[in-house]
Amino acid sequence: MPSRRRAASGPADAAASPAALFAALPPGFQAAADFAAEPFTRLTYAYPARRPARLELAALPVPMRQEVAYWLHTLAVAGERVNSWALAEWVRVAAAVAAGGNVSSFAGLSVEEWVAAARRRYHHRHHRLPPPSYLHNHRATIARLHAALTLAYQAGQPWWRSVIWDPRHDRRIPVREHEPLEGQRLNFARISPAWLREAIQWYFAAGLSTGLLSWSSLPGYLSYLGRHFAAFLAAEGISTPDLGAGPGTGIRPVALRLAAWLRQQRTRSGRPLAPPTIGLIQTTVAGFYAFMADRGAEAARELAEPRWAGLTDAHARWWRPGELAGSGRYRGPAEGNYIDAAALSRIAGHVEILGLPRDQARTVTVNGTPRQIRGLGDEQAMRAFLLAIATGRRISEILMMDFAPLAPVPGLDAGKAAHDGGPAARLRYQQTKIAGAPQAILVGADVVAIVAEQQDFARALARASDPAAPDPPYLFLAWQANTAGARHYRANTLNGLLTQLAAALQITDATGALVDFQRTHRMRHTKATDLLNAGVPIHVVQRYMGHVSPAMTMHYAKTLAETHEAEFLRFAKLRRDGRPLEMDPADVYELVQLDRHTDRILPNGVCLLPPPKRCDRGNACLTCDHFATDARHLEELRAQLAATEELIQVRQAQHRQRTGTEMGPGHIWLAGRNAELASLRAIITALETGQRPGAVRGAGVPARPGQPVPVTIGAKPEGHGHGD
Repeated sequence: MPSRRRAASGPADAAASPAALFAALPPGFQAAADFAAEPFTRLTYAYPARRPARLELAALPVPMRQEVAYWLHTLAVAGERVNSWALAEWVRVAAAVAAGGNVSSFAGLSVEEWVAAARRRYHHRHHRLPPPSYLHNHRATIARLHAALTLAYQAGQPWWRSVIWDPRHDRRIPVREHEPLEGQRLNFARISPAWLREAIQWYFAAGLSTGLLSWSSLPGYLSYLGRHFAAFLAAEGISTPDLGAGPGTGIRPVALRLAAWLRQQRTRSGRPLAPPTIGLIQTTVAGFYAFMADRGAEAARELAEPRWAGLTDAHARWWRPGELAGSGRYRGPAEGNYIDAAALSRIAGHVEILGLPRDQARTVTVNGTPRQIRGLGDEQAMRAFLLAIATGRRISEILMMDFAPLAPVPGLDAGKAAHDGGPAARLRYQQTKIAGAPQAILVGADVVAIVAEQQDFARALARASDPAAPDPPYLFLAWQANTAGARHYRANTLNGLLTQLAAALQITDATGALVDFQRTHRMRHTKATDLLNAGVPIHVVQRYMGHVSPAMTMHYAKTLAETHEAEFLRFAKLRRDGRPLEMDPADVYELVQLDRHTDRILPNGVCLLPPPKRCDRGNACLTCDHFATDARHLEELRAQLAATEELIQVRQAQHRQRTGTEMGPGHIWLAGRNAELASLRAIITALETGQRPGAVRGAGVPARPGQPVPVTIGAKPEGHGHGD
């Protein structure tokens, strides 16, 4: 089971009153709130162009003042702040409401009722309704205050019964020690009917407590169950936990209607739900009901809903094999996740714009036109993205790394290894996706240098207000709601900056298509494919990428095969005499079958001998009409030409010394070598001049100017599949 942690702050173990909450505060927060002095100074902020608002808490009733003091303490512990102007406005609104004598607690009204009160006060003062910006800027503040107090006052009941789950402020919620979505809140209030909402909360709580579910998976599950499945129940008029599937009917009709209903649904953009999304909804609903069916009696007791006890074994069996939408479907071309070397080089060359101050700009050529692109002012984003490119780690693994993630490799001379371009250290990262997967890789000196720069930056950031502060727990630190320095950088922040950078640079690949490099997982696909392209064994790539099985790594092997094909087709093929090959390049690739018949790959070209036939010519490829080559092999061809010329000279000298005569033009060995020389010279001339950007066939076939050599591609014989 993954290690669990308790959040930094949270409610007391028992229900409390404003006075009890206030009495438990440290002495500094029990004094009169002076927002010009500690500990209150760092709890508020104002927009740069405006001075902080003056907060007059004395106008509030004593219980409401105690509630504000309690909330400010929770902000201090969690490292958060509040806008001083918004808080001052809500203090004035609350004072006016409390003057009526009906309300003495911020929890006495709902958030919407507080917003309505603020609207009335604004209208009374200005004789007009408030603009949308007024409500937008102030709603979040009262919602945060209200949620904190609601949580505190509900502390006497089980934590999972709260309609809002916030692990940052409720230490009772069991989450992993390193949680990518630690700042995510779950709101169950809108789920209807109530029996479904409470069951979902109970199911999630059991999953978190046992480690079967992680906090990162819950937002998706909440959408599948609380949005899609709940909407299906409403559309079908189903109002009981057994879904109307009693012992005599079974769950099968309901399952089929759900599948049909999901296929008719549309996203917010108007598109049908993707088959993989439908499959995830089906799987989540089935898993939820399997859990509830297995614990029907317990659910009836814990949820005070006796109808859950009516579930049968049929409720645990929704789908038959192959019925999940998207299962076994083609997920699209794997190369769509690969960024070619040229595009990746351009991305890396401009990544410094991420860290460039916002008041500075760089001149970048975009679509042939020089443009001034302003910096995005985030050095952390620049270094995190560079590490993603260099290591292929998931972005969450990089952003949650410990402050000191590097460790020496026993027996390795780091200085010599760095000089030779080899591994210089071992990098630890937080692997939270796959249980049991590796959590460290070997890295080079470039990664070590990036980490060292980020350590200096993070240390300076953490000690900006307290020179004696210790090193922060994370290498990359969140910019907002992190005055305590205990939260890691948010992936959403990085993705937002990369989206801006991608739009500004307009980087395209070899086909002219825009490179969507703000999808940071593409860096991982690219790294894995590059490792395979470099000839790194599958098991080594598996270990480096943190895969628990070779099957996961083989996804990138598919990308490798498609990369080979694209590279093969990029160069036109020539015959042995410099004429273009009259055959479709795709047919040539199918004939050669690089991934199946490696015996047909030659050092200086490819063999076009049909698969059923066998070669009996030995190594006389340059005199064979089934030989073809292209520009990729130009250096090998030049080397072969020089070696053949040198060989002829050596053999002629040996023949002269042994016989006293020269090799005649009819000498069979010399005739064969001269034919090879003629073929090599014709090929090289065509490739160097660019007049024949194609492939050349063997020199043993007489030239037939103007007469294409017919090539017939027959049906592929049986038994030549993968693994033959």
